[in-house]
Amino acid sequence: MSDKTIRLSSAHKEGFLTGNALLSSGIIIAPAVAAATDFMSALALSIVFCLVTYITVAICSFVPSKLVYTVRIILYTLVASMVYVLVRQLMLNLMPEEFLGLGIYAPLLITNSLITSKTETKFYRRKRSYMLVLAGFYVLGYASSIILFGTIRNILVSGTFLGYKILPVTFPSLTTLYGGFILLALVSALYRGLVSYAVRKGTRNDSLS
Repeated sequence: MSDKTIRLSSAHKEGFLTGNALLSSGIIIAPAVAAATDFMSALALSIVFCLVTYITVAICSFVPSKLVYTVRIILYTLVASMVYVLVRQLMLNLMPEEFLGLGIYAPLLITNSLITSKTETKFYRRKRSYMLVLAGFYVLGYASSIILFGTIRNILVSGTFLGYKILPVTFPSLTTLYGGFILLALVSALYRGLVSYAVRKGTRNDSLS
């Protein structure tokens, strides 16, 4: 296996599994709990997050590291704000109802921690080529988690998914903030348990081979 393949595999596992921004690391929780109340809202939120975060991270990788830290963070936020303006217009054309339903939680993504902290602590400490891959997996990892969470919430709240009856019972309280936090905690605990089991099993198989 080539070194490039190993690096891609490592980025994939970290961004999607062990370092998953929502289900593993527990960051950027508020938009998920408050806005991802069903599949379509979760899809809209994930699109905004992906575009704003990845484009901002890519552009800001050219910001000189010699600048004062505070100035760099301000620049990251300014760039994210400009990117958001373009993404907002795109979403108003593609998914106007779902986008407007996100409320304040869409623009709040401008200051999400993948832009304001992960850039400095993880992404920009790598070579740009690998950093863009790693950042991409982090962004997609969070987006897929949002969609999964919104889908589960959709099914539990309404008992249906895309018009198909799935469950005979419903749990309307899961649309509330406290219901969202409880559901996210349960999903995260299950996710971490499965990831931990997979890692232990992979380590055991490697030691036996």
